[in-house]
Order: sequence, then structure tokens, then C-alpha cells
Amino acid sequence: MIIKFCLAVAMSLCLSLTAWAQPCSELPPARTASDQKGGCLALVPVGSTTSSSKTLIVMLHGDSQGLLNQRHLESWTALGRRLQAPDRNVFLLIRPGYQSPAGTSSGWANPVDDDYTTQNMERVAGVLRVLRETYKSQKLILVGHSGGAATSSIVLGKYPGLADAALLLGCPCDVPPWRQHRNAQRGRSGASGWPNSLNPIAFIEGIPAVTPVLAVTGAQDDNTLSEFAKRWVDAASAKSVKVRFEEIAGLNHLTILQWPMLATNVSRLIDEATSP
Repeated sequence: MIIKFCLAVAMSLCLSLTAWAQPCSELPPARTASDQKGGCLALVPVGSTTSSSKTLIVMLHGDSQGLLNQRHLESWTALGRRLQAPDRNVFLLIRPGYQSPAGTSSGWANPVDDDYTTQNMERVAGVLRVLRETYKSQKLILVGHSGGAATSSIVLGKYPGLADAALLLGCPCDVPPWRQHRNAQRGRSGASGWPNSLNPIAFIEGIPAVTPVLAVTGAQDDNTLSEFAKRWVDAASAKSVKVRFEEIAGLNHLTILQWPMLATNVSRLIDEATSP
């Protein structure tokens, strides 16, 4: 009976997050974009945006059980300010199904974060296409953290050429062993993995060789260990992708967002990216 009750509660939570979706018409036009799947994803523009920009930078947040609070948005906005330049438009993309003070994105966000699904990747890819066309950008750069890094790395290979470069921060780029690690940390060694989620390492084959990618993990990160990003980098390098890995001393899974060289390396990726 207890097991049935727990399952019922979990299902109820899942349905509540899935069923409550803010109509796209309720979101300000400048703060949303069509996902080309009949829905839209909420956006947080950083600073003023121009009708056209040479470079479009899209930031993707990490896993947070389907919810972002104002503190999350402020943290990402602060990071976005570091990435601003006259020829750039910078946005934080609210991932599919996530509720936030900026609005709720269409899609499904699992209360236990197992949501790197095909459908969610399609929604992200749809929004990236729309943003690139809307702002007439020559280059699109992804900056993802944790689950946002996993999403970015999947998009790179599943939708070749959609993004021109990516910075992956604390990336769980090989999902099954990462979930084994996290379950073991929590004393759940026999727990199942994430059956709904795609694994970034399975999509490396599709990444164009000219796409520069930098994966960075803090040396003190006990969540997404360096080995998970490095394994992805090694596999991508074997396919001649322009990828490199850095482990940063003194930083952990959260403080990697304060990496002093972050903005410098985004500029480097922009310079390395090949315009279509």
C-alpha cells in the first residue's frame, strides 16, 4: 500500500507539472519564442536586444526539478552581462516544461529531472532555429551548465550545424554512469537510471568537425565528475571534432559559473566558429 501511495504521489506531481502550461499568448513577445512544436519556450533577454546581431548567445540552465526561482534568473542574468558585447544578443532559455518567474515553457519537466527527452530536444532545437532567424545571427553559441550542458551537447550532434560552438560547464555528458554515481552518493546503488533521457555521448557522430566545443568541469565538482565530460571529449576528439577539456582548480559544480575565464573563452569560441 505504501509503494502504491508513493507511486500515486509521484504521478500526481508529474501530471501537475505537465498539465499546467502557460499559454504562449500570455508571454511577452520579446520573452518567448516558438518551439515549432505548437508551443513556446520562455526567454530572459540580457540587456537590450537588437533586431539583428552578428552573434547570438543562448544560455541553458541546469536541472532543478522543473522549477527556477528568481535567484536562478538573477545568477544567469549576471553571467549574461559578462557575455554582452555590441554585436551580440544574449538570452537565457527556460528549458522545456520549466516554471519560472519569467514564464513557463511548453514541454515536460520531470520532478526527478529525467527529462533529456527527444521531444524536449526538438523543442529546444525549434526555438534555436526561430531565434537565429529572428535576430539574423551569423553565429549561434550555446553556453550550458549541468543539464543545460547535456542538452547543448545532444543538440550539437542531433541537429548538426544548428549551433556553431558550445561551452559545456559541469556536463553530465555520459548519462548512465553519471546516474550510477549520483545514486551511489545517495545510498541508492540499486536504483534505476534515467530511462527517459538521451545520452549525449550517443550523438557525437553527428557533430560537424568544424564545431569548436570547450567542456569545463571544476576540480571540486563531486556531482558531474570530470570523467563524464572528459569521456565525451575523448570520443568527440576521436571523430576529429574541435573539442577540448579543462579542469579548473578550486571550483565545484555551482561555482564553475563564476569561472574568471568564462567570458574570455566564449569570445574565443566565437572567433573559432565558422560562419555558415
